[in-house]
Amino acid sequence: MSNDSADKKNFDRIGFCWALGTHSGWGTYALNFAVQSAQKGVAPAIFWAEPGLILTKKQLAVIGGALDEMPRWRAILDQGPTRLDFPFLHAMGGDFDFIYPTAGITGAPNIGVTFFESDEFTPAGIERARRFDLIIAGSTWNKDVLERHGLTRVAFCPQGVDLARFVPRARQGRFAGRFAIFSGGKLELRKGQDLVISAFKIFHARHADALLIAAWNSPWPQIAKSIGLSGHVTGAPNISAAGELEVAPWLVAQGIPEDAFVAIDKLPNTSVPDLLKEVDLAVFPNRCEGGTNLVAMECMAMGVPVVLSRNTGHRDLISGENCYTLDQQPSLGELVGQPAYDDWGESSVDEIVARMEQAYSNRADAAARGAAGRAFMQSWDWSQQIDLCLEAIRRIA
Repeated sequence: MSNDSADKKNFDRIGFCWALGTHSGWGTYALNFAVQSAQKGVAPAIFWAEPGLILTKKQLAVIGGALDEMPRWRAILDQGPTRLDFPFLHAMGGDFDFIYPTAGITGAPNIGVTFFESDEFTPAGIERARRFDLIIAGSTWNKDVLERHGLTRVAFCPQGVDLARFVPRARQGRFAGRFAIFSGGKLELRKGQDLVISAFKIFHARHADALLIAAWNSPWPQIAKSIGLSGHVTGAPNISAAGELEVAPWLVAQGIPEDAFVAIDKLPNTSVPDLLKEVDLAVFPNRCEGGTNLVAMECMAMGVPVVLSRNTGHRDLISGENCYTLDQQPSLGELVGQPAYDDWGESSVDEIVARMEQAYSNRADAAARGAAGRAFMQSWDWSQQIDLCLEAIRRIA
């Protein structure tokens, strides 16, 4: 942790700045990165964790010591510019701004991790990106965009899935007698829940047994305001005093009967399998994914048939008939005159309804696609994905 030791390239340790947790994609990524790297003999230097973080006994045994050392690493943020003698990963925002206050830390090597959602960057953002020894991109789309901007030290290292937890499970009949359609991810225009609502209303009018499972709460409820920009819905859910989106009254206001949906409160990642095992279909008409959509990956790993928009990061998950695809993807940027969204796709409501009908009318085909999706995800275990990341770091050193 000094200037003269920075060239040691000590790969017995690796640092990363985003917070460990179970309520967000970034948090799940950090938790699994810490556990997997520790199991591979690379001690994690952890800087943040969610308050009240709950770990399994196995996870605690693996990274409990690293969590105890967290104050030690946090203290270096107060020391000013610091060079570490091991690799350090910075979480980067959409213009390569630092999500956490780690701009003064330089690792050996120094690495940026990004899941950006716009292919436009400022000159200052590109200059920040050039200073990294390596950029970890969360999707092939992210990697391709960066290379178009002349950035060559880029590696595609997607997130993974806990294949020990996300496995097919016997149903307990929670939604018995209903055709349960799951929609998950933080509520925002980018995730396309407005399209799900429009399609579901049409589908439910035809099939009274249809049930929408809306799992849209997140640690960032204010982001939901963007859904009000859509022409498919009116307004956005209110935020309760407890910081939760009031999804249920908002869905009723959108014209969905109270008995046609279940609004799910915030769920830790550890509880998600017990919900997913009860659903018949998962629908993701997302306009853009900087990564590969962790929630969709978890659905696929459990054998749930999924509907995926064929754009941006989702394309990394589509292979043969391992899912249903939304192929009509006109550029949102061209539709609204915003070049920053040229790579975003605008899924067709009619095509979403058609995929719902396809899954409803042919359960055997839906099951086959679910099984194919699960088979596809077997090479996406967190252990394998963190191996990819660590190997990319070793190559540049």
